[in-house]
Amino acid sequence: MIKFYNKLLIILTTVTVVSFLILGFFLHNSSYDLISKQQQKLLKTESQKIYNIAKKEPQKINEILDVFEQDIYLEKNGKVIYNSTENNTKLFKKEKKKAISDAKSFDEYFSVDKIDSEILYAKKYNDYTIAIAKQTDAISIIQKDIWKYLLLVLCFMLPLIYFVVRYINTSYIHPIKEVTYATKLLASGKYRVRVPESNVKETKELFINTNELARTLDDLNNEQKLQRNRLETTLENIPSATLMVDRDGVIVIANKTYHDLFDRVGNAEGQLFKDVMPNAEISQMMNESLKLEEPVFEQVEITINNVHNKFFEVSVIPVLSRRKRNLLGLVVVMHDITKLKKLEHMRKDFVANVSHELRTPITSIKGFAETLLDGAKNDPESLDMFLNIILEESNRIQSLVQDLLDLSKIEQNDEIPKEQISLTEIGEHTINTVANVAMKKDIEIINKIDENVISFGDKDKITQVLINLLTNAISYSPKSSHIVLTIKNDGDGQVISVKDNGIGISVDEQRRIFERFYRVDKARSRDSGGTGLGLSITKHIIEAHNGQIKVESEVGKGSDFIVKLFNK
Repeated sequence: MIKFYNKLLIILTTVTVVSFLILGFFLHNSSYDLISKQQQKLLKTESQKIYNIAKKEPQKINEILDVFEQDIYLEKNGKVIYNSTENNTKLFKKEKKKAISDAKSFDEYFSVDKIDSEILYAKKYNDYTIAIAKQTDAISIIQKDIWKYLLLVLCFMLPLIYFVVRYINTSYIHPIKEVTYATKLLASGKYRVRVPESNVKETKELFINTNELARTLDDLNNEQKLQRNRLETTLENIPSATLMVDRDGVIVIANKTYHDLFDRVGNAEGQLFKDVMPNAEISQMMNESLKLEEPVFEQVEITINNVHNKFFEVSVIPVLSRRKRNLLGLVVVMHDITKLKKLEHMRKDFVANVSHELRTPITSIKGFAETLLDGAKNDPESLDMFLNIILEESNRIQSLVQDLLDLSKIEQNDEIPKEQISLTEIGEHTINTVANVAMKKDIEIINKIDENVISFGDKDKITQVLINLLTNAISYSPKSSHIVLTIKNDGDGQVISVKDNGIGISVDEQRRIFERFYRVDKARSRDSGGTGLGLSITKHIIEAHNGQIKVESEVGKGSDFIVKLFNK
């Protein structure tokens, strides 16, 4: 695309050259007509002189006319009186007869030969007819001079046009280009750009207005950034998970609390809400709020990774335009009330669960004590057997009380003091700790622990987690089987996996295995001395570390408990 500067230069040059050509053509023809008329008038005057000479002094006509440099032909009543003998002009030779004939018929004849620069004039005076021809360079000389001076003026005009166009480019076009470039930068978000003010009156105001626009946009952008920073700071520090969703269901903003709870990767923005969190109740609330354009409030239970059951006070609030005519989107606020719900359930279930778990060992202790008092103490064999049973049941009560105390302590302390720990060392130490228990069932523990796996947490608590998971795996695995312990780094954290070939867990039970006192196989759990609190304690320890735990299992094919600890 040709620039305006070049286009203007081409146009003005073309117009000037064409104008000079037209002017030259006009002057060329005008000069021809003007000089032809002058030559015709001059030859007419000479023919008048010849006529006067022929009339007054006919006897001297030859002597007088020989002096003339022109070709002259003179006749009277058809009789030739004088005829030039030199015949220098070709026109005189070619058209003399025609000139005499036309002069006799029309009283006058005039002809010009441009090629040979010759003119021929014939005139009839009463009985005399005169024809005069001569060479003249006046026409060609003048025409050449016209084109020469036009060319000189054109050569002067072309540089003048160049400097004029350059001045226009410098004074008008270049400033406009600067303003155009500045507006492009403004459109791309670079609001600190400024253009130097012009001294040209016509563009000075444009420059001033452009700079004023840039300052205004810069101020608005700074104000917008300030407001956005305030909004982001507010959202990030809200303890409730907050989402801003447009009217099409696409997540626009998700705060830190939401990412910590549901989306550790942090890729929720730009996705549909139903794809990120396919919760039917919240989706129904959003549809209801969209239709009614009114806030909707409900309590919703959400299961995370099929393990963590959390309760939320969900508020779905429509965002309307300033005049409340158009619905712009929704704000979804999910306030975690899991602790309150847990406290309610704990108050209801604690007495029933504890009394249920304590009833069997206490009944056994009481029954065997009464039996001993009734006389069985006198039988040494019965005495030893009953005392051993009482001791086992006492240990079970002690273990249950200790687990309850540990669980209560973990629940009361939301955050555990963390330090840099080696999961590699903890894993190898745990394998050695449970090795004797595994040997009794001929179970092999396969070590797939990577070297130098470092995390942040409480060493004793993480050790307790591994012991609980490995002990459960041993308890629920058949004899002569194997268990795989995997510890490795994984992206933004570390992964611990305990995989067995045991009885497996059905999908319905996978959500409940982390509840207090829940057992998949109650008979086997009681025989092994379990309290039903191990997985509940494990879950709470991992949650206190801001981690995640989940189970992948299939009935009859074993289970895989996976723990993810994050770097942050």
